[in-house]
Amino acid sequence: MSEGGGSLSGPSGGLTPGTVPARESYAPARDAAVENGARPVAAEAAGAWVRGWRSVLPHEWLFGGFLAILALRLTLRGGAAAAWSLVFWACLAGSMAVIAWAGRRPTRFRWYIRLLYYPAIMGISFYAMEPSVPLLGPKKDAWLLGWDRLLLGETPAVAWERWAWPWLEDVAMAGYLFFFYYLVASPAWYAVKDLARFRQCIVGLFTLYALGFLGYTILPAGGPHRFLEFDRPLQGVWLLPLTLDMVNDGSNCVDVFPSIHFAATLYLLLFDCRYHRRHFWIALVPCVVLWFSTLYLRFHYFVDLLGGLVVAGIGWWTARRYARSRQEAAWRRWTELLEAGRPARQGP
Repeated sequence: MSEGGGSLSGPSGGLTPGTVPARESYAPARDAAVENGARPVAAEAAGAWVRGWRSVLPHEWLFGGFLAILALRLTLRGGAAAAWSLVFWACLAGSMAVIAWAGRRPTRFRWYIRLLYYPAIMGISFYAMEPSVPLLGPKKDAWLLGWDRLLLGETPAVAWERWAWPWLEDVAMAGYLFFFYYLVASPAWYAVKDLARFRQCIVGLFTLYALGFLGYTILPAGGPHRFLEFDRPLQGVWLLPLTLDMVNDGSNCVDVFPSIHFAATLYLLLFDCRYHRRHFWIALVPCVVLWFSTLYLRFHYFVDLLGGLVVAGIGWWTARRYARSRQEAAWRRWTELLEAGRPARQGP
């Protein structure tokens, strides 16, 4: 199929980043890019922005960097640590393969596979850190507790022990569990409604996850509920007794600094405030309760939230910068042209 003398098909029967389509074919993509905040790219230059190292998204660089750093540290440690490094090397190799595969023909289907790869390896790497990260050195709870006492006099988990009321513990646990809904529901809405916005959301979200996971390996800690002794145990009325053991079992025991519960929900609130205001107002109060619960239920030190604030800010800045980038505008054009041109080979 051709238009204005420009071929819509590469050697394999579909568009490739090395094929320059006709200039007029770019009009819908160009308009969509401008509407969504991306800077326009000249038709002839679009291919240059989606080839080679330029095709790699910001979060892919950062999450890949986290995987490579941890895998290399484990490899150099040797013994059991070197064996665990294979998990992270494999995740990194899979990331490179998915980027290359999806980039050759960036259809919507391939974009979803590429973007959803990171939630998948996030779970794998999260749980692989439980046995592997302690092999690199001792936990740093004493450091984090010391920083809290320097800033506040006492860490909130201890200072608030006098207000350990069962009904409030249940309310706090409800807020804490809201994280698992919001982490899925907010990105899923963009995935259904707008692929480009979903891509932007994932770029920022997994930028902060990459930085957060790196923090787990540099300052691994179990949290006040594992490190300290309390006079009054958490009891709750019904929700906390039903879920507390499950939440503790779901931890990898090094996931304290920075607080990703705080960072991810703050980032998603900022994203929803700009692009899905109704969901922002629905999630705002539960998120505030969630942030309170991280301290009240003794999962985090106060400095963990400060660290979460920093990585959330970096994630938001990265997402906003990417949305306006020429790389994003070029990816929009290639994907829309593949769909408009109906190439012979679609999907995988």
